[in-house]
Amino acid sequence: MPEIWLGYGDSEIILDIKYENISHTPRPSMNQLDLEKLNIEIENKIVIQESTLILITSSFFFMIPMLTFIQNKSKELNIENIEYCILSKSIPQRVKQQLGENGISFSRLASEEVLDKVSKFNNIIIIDRIEYDPVFGYTGSPVRLLRECYPDGMNQVYSSIFDSLPQPGKYNEPLKLAIEVTSKLNFQSIHVISNNEGIDSIFIGDPTHSFNQAIERFKSITQPTAESSKSAFISGNTNYSGQLTLGNSLNLLWNNYHAVRDNGIIILLSENRGGVGNGALLKLIENRLDLNGLNKYHYSKDLEHINFLNLLREKYEIFLISSLPRIYSDKLGLKSLQRIKDGLDLIIEKNSKYSKSIIIPNSEITLVSV
Repeated sequence: MPEIWLGYGDSEIILDIKYENISHTPRPSMNQLDLEKLNIEIENKIVIQESTLILITSSFFFMIPMLTFIQNKSKELNIENIEYCILSKSIPQRVKQQLGENGISFSRLASEEVLDKVSKFNNIIIIDRIEYDPVFGYTGSPVRLLRECYPDGMNQVYSSIFDSLPQPGKYNEPLKLAIEVTSKLNFQSIHVISNNEGIDSIFIGDPTHSFNQAIERFKSITQPTAESSKSAFISGNTNYSGQLTLGNSLNLLWNNYHAVRDNGIIILLSENRGGVGNGALLKLIENRLDLNGLNKYHYSKDLEHINFLNLLREKYEIFLISSLPRIYSDKLGLKSLQRIKDGLDLIIEKNSKYSKSIIIPNSEITLVSV
């Protein structure tokens, strides 16, 4: 019996499943860029000078060697006015400690502070990682900046996707809008393709150029083919915030729900130590959101998930393995399980002991082609 490790928050849990119950375990086909080549790439293409702001729009495992190289290089150049900021709320203490040992300390920026902060620096280096996104198709710094800093743009995006299914892997109108809005920003940009084993590649340039280059590489190595299945286990474990809130976890679901046949079972690992989040999902749970007005609302965080749930929850049995109270999942029309074993037992009971499940460990960087 193989042991398959699936991400659950900052840790991993084992799915003990027989070979005959696995249909596919699709993963990206990534290379590993060695540290020396990574450093050469950054040194040759990134300008480090006085009054530099390093802005991390999404934290991920392999930002540490990149930031360490930039910090060491700035010391060699006797540059003192360099500041590190981050948008993400989730950085494990061990990572903060490791960065601190290299003289790097972060301050966290709230969404409304970002544009004012960057205006105070002469040189901006923005670092992000490429992932799939059910609204924009792909995510990187242009998308995260639009989400965080441009509410009017997000209103436009929401109106364009209302009553539409998720669109992971599509170069769509919301993505074009994010690129158009952020193309006016005079930043240096590093977009990274990575998993939890290493960095495949990095793309450096202005935000638009580096993002588009990274997307081309990303989609060529992260869309494995598999047959659709009657059931699936979906998780993500290659960044620090993929399961922080329910909204984060639902992105994992929408990226690959299509790998499951209609009326199938989906088990979503959704640890959610950050709870439901403070956006539209919480308002719905607290009866502060009228579903009849969904097409009229200004965008608020996670509103897209309510749209997707309305369209898809009747087509699948969706179970959460989560720390959230069951009443929350009930309010959203989802079901809860205590353990991953309960999910496997449920699938076997409903689909027979010979049934096969597709297992997607890294749904943030995998788009199954069926």
